[in-house]
Amino acid sequence: YRTTGVTIMRMVGEMDAGPILRQREIEIGPGRTAGELYAELAVAGSEALLETLGEIEAGTVAEREQDHARATLAPKLRRSDARLDWSLPAEEVARWINGCDPWPGAWSELAGVSVQLFEPSVERDGAEAPPGTVLEAHPRHGLLVSVGSGAVRIGGVKPAGRARMAAGAWVSGRGVAADDRFD
Repeated sequence: YRTTGVTIMRMVGEMDAGPILRQREIEIGPGRTAGELYAELAVAGSEALLETLGEIEAGTVAEREQDHARATLAPKLRRSDARLDWSLPAEEVARWINGCDPWPGAWSELAGVSVQLFEPSVERDGAEAPPGTVLEAHPRHGLLVSVGSGAVRIGGVKPAGRARMAAGAWVSGRGVAADDRFD
């Protein structure tokens, strides 16, 4: 999806079944995290609600039935849902990481340590290495990891039990090296 949004609807006896009173659409855009969208949607939702309440009070609100065939379920994410699949193309891996930031945090394991990964950028050219292989571990440039097609540069990490940090700082402190492999 390229857009998301908020909907103000009239409550009825069934879950998410009432008529639509107002909708706001927001472009997701490349590099946007779930946390950034959440904050923007909160503002858009509150503005839309205030406008709708004003129209209800004035008696000018317009209702329209929703298209139930287009409704989708958005189940609650669990940590287990956020495990990275390195065999996906670079664009999908980057979107997955951003979509799990800040919660539940896209993660993988490196040498038995669970590591959440943040701030991805897509690199078109990746070396011929199995997906999940660290192609570059640089104190200033972070990690470059091979994926199904291309590579993804990781700018931030959160190793289990530690605070979120720049990937380069983790590289310097832990000694992650090229050819290490995320599982």
